[in-house]
Amino acid sequence: MIIIGGGITGASVLREATRAGLKALLVEQRDFAWGTSSRSSKLVHGGLRYLATGDVPLVRQSIRERKRLLAEGNGLVKPLDFMLASHAREGGKHWQGRAGIFVYELLTGRWPRGNHATARLRELEPSLVREEGLIGVPYDEAWVDDARLVLRIVREAMAAGGSALNHVRVTGLLREDGRVAGVELMDTVGQRSATVRARAVVNATGVWADSVRAHLSAAPKLRPLRGSHLVFSSQRFPLAHGISFRHPRGDRFVCVMPWEDSTLVGTTDLDHPTPLSQEPSISSEEVAYLMEAVESRFPALKLTLDDVVSCYAGVRPVISSGASDPSKESREHLVLEEEGLVTVTGGKLTTCRAIAHDALRALRHRIPELSALEPDGPFLGTPPSLDDVPLSPEARLRLRGRYGADAPALVATAHPGELDAVPGTSTLWAELRWAARNENVVHLDDLLLRRVRLGLLLPRGGEAHLPAIRALCQRELGWDDARWESEAQAYLTLWRTHYALPERPHLPTEDEATPKLPGVRLASPQTKPVQPRTVKLQGGPVHYADYGGSGPTLVMLHGLGGCHLNWLPAAPMLTKHARVLALDLIGFGRTPMAGRSVGVASQQRMLQHFLTEVVGGPAVLVGNSWGGLVALAHAAQAPETTAGLVLVSPAQPPPRGTRLDPVQAARLVLHTMPGVGEYILWRDGKRSGARGLFMDLLTLGCADVRRVPQEVVEENTALIAERMERMPLGHSASYLRATRSMLLTLLGRNRFESWVRGVRVPTLLVHGRQDRLVPVASSEALATLRPDWSFEPMDNIGHVPQMEDAPRFVARMVRWLDESRVAPPRLPALAAS
Repeated sequence: MIIIGGGITGASVLREATRAGLKALLVEQRDFAWGTSSRSSKLVHGGLRYLATGDVPLVRQSIRERKRLLAEGNGLVKPLDFMLASHAREGGKHWQGRAGIFVYELLTGRWPRGNHATARLRELEPSLVREEGLIGVPYDEAWVDDARLVLRIVREAMAAGGSALNHVRVTGLLREDGRVAGVELMDTVGQRSATVRARAVVNATGVWADSVRAHLSAAPKLRPLRGSHLVFSSQRFPLAHGISFRHPRGDRFVCVMPWEDSTLVGTTDLDHPTPLSQEPSISSEEVAYLMEAVESRFPALKLTLDDVVSCYAGVRPVISSGASDPSKESREHLVLEEEGLVTVTGGKLTTCRAIAHDALRALRHRIPELSALEPDGPFLGTPPSLDDVPLSPEARLRLRGRYGADAPALVATAHPGELDAVPGTSTLWAELRWAARNENVVHLDDLLLRRVRLGLLLPRGGEAHLPAIRALCQRELGWDDARWESEAQAYLTLWRTHYALPERPHLPTEDEATPKLPGVRLASPQTKPVQPRTVKLQGGPVHYADYGGSGPTLVMLHGLGGCHLNWLPAAPMLTKHARVLALDLIGFGRTPMAGRSVGVASQQRMLQHFLTEVVGGPAVLVGNSWGGLVALAHAAQAPETTAGLVLVSPAQPPPRGTRLDPVQAARLVLHTMPGVGEYILWRDGKRSGARGLFMDLLTLGCADVRRVPQEVVEENTALIAERMERMPLGHSASYLRATRSMLLTLLGRNRFESWVRGVRVPTLLVHGRQDRLVPVASSEALATLRPDWSFEPMDNIGHVPQMEDAPRFVARMVRWLDESRVAPPRLPALAAS
């Protein structure tokens, strides 16, 4: 048997296959546990979250497997008292959480303990926020060193006759008689290749499973989701219990827990569009999200970013169901057989043994020996005693748990003083020597991030200890001085890029910004104020706002119901990097219909005239929503006047099978009905006035309308009031006609996809994850169709990122402009009135 993938699932399949007496080989393209299996939340879950979906059998299985790991992996898997910190003001969710834990405790086989009242909670965790009515609901969990669990399973499988190779990539699948019968391998270190045949091939590559299945032209099934964590020292952030609580800005739970000699804070749950070949990293938005949670529940500690020792991000292999919210996706595993290839993916670390048995069960018809495998047999071996070793009981238990049968040999190889701990950790110096000599270390990050966890536990990845580590390990690794220097430099670069806090995007300084609302800043007025202009083009007049600036010209196109003012928060910031022109599309703002159609084709013709007669050359088109659809159509059909393309939550067909927001769907249907839509908007305008109309649109478009600067609200309200006064019955006609035209355009999915494929200029795709009008899943599908485009999802943002969080939006645009090196066009050719 060949197992592809050296994470927790692949290691477990290898262990159970060798237990059945099979000759088995595991190959891993990077290092053992390189992916999700070294970047988890470090919890051995009992399955509490599955109660919310009523999956009691899965909860029972998780509890049973956790109990097994605690018993067989004692010292590696450790029990942890957890508490749900909850308050009655959370309403039904508060009582739902308490009831869920009550049932969960019964399923573990114990009568539920009483809740910790506020006073008792303060005694147990003094740093927790002092809030009357806050209670702690206790329940059981366990923590684990996830990478060491994988290594122990792999080494026990090898001791039982299995083989495992890291840094060996599968480059192809062999087929005989229409079935997978082996693999083509490439040694990524020695650049040697080999062909291996087997009775069975198991694809246990986790989040990479679809990449292997692609050799069979199989349709993707996975939705890669990123979960990120912050690591604090236990001295700075002391905890005696794990604590879960709801984030102050939503229903998602955040957990803080003691782990090793640190405190972990996590996790996020976001779609991960970055290529899987790249090491995942925490984003600035995730850091802010987790720090906000910590500050809300542990304010007395006054933790800051300077207290973060390290951070890490992992990508989970989640089976896609099309849910708009990543957290709603099921965490169950999947086993399927395609042309003889058995793929096993998804699931949780806790149930790794059971998942391995499910994968092997699918092969019993081909490999009869697997029928003899006991489903409830032991998983981890019993490690020998270390009673004679001069270490504390805790240190002896730790070694037995992490190294199993290898523990006595590890102690025996230790030089004088190497049974001491590395300062600031519980890791013994002897563990480094043992790993360097015996555990297939190929690169320094294999040693410091996975064999031991110093890269997570020590400041700057343990850089201060590198000389001592070199003295201990260089000879064991067989590296000369040049190789060590090269590996050390590569490791530090990797750590600073992916395990340190990300660089903060540039935000306007006090000199660059003027506060308008709490927490919101607009760019200061330019020395040359924005110039409103109207130009006479073929077909009729067009109004635009000229913000000035130098560099490539950006032509900004607003969405339905909007105008040039939609770019008011972001445009002045962009003038430091580009010339910025914000159009009013036909029928919107101050550009009249003047007998013209407001459909996509008509808007595109107007845009072509504007680019040739006003800009005088190619420009970067920046389109939001409906404006993004116009920009996309133009970029595909008129590349000669398009230097680049930025699509901001663009209007597009939803992915097949996506459920639309029923409220929004009903609203669109009513607006498409001639006469009905006009009446509804006339009635709403009479009831709520110009401000009410604008705020209704803004509420639909924003995750948090309070972030939009007041200046934008006032300017838009004044313009809508002006239009209502000029056109008492027809001010909404262009909006409704454009809505109907847009929907008809989007019904032609093939035409839309032909536009997407036809774009030949650098493209940035930005989308708010809390967009209720165009689900972010649409842009995720778009990014899959065009993987060469830069895709930037924005957390906690709705349909209009440029209005809701202009600094973050501008930071993304500026970075993309720098990377894409869009060439500046010629100067404007036409003066405007």
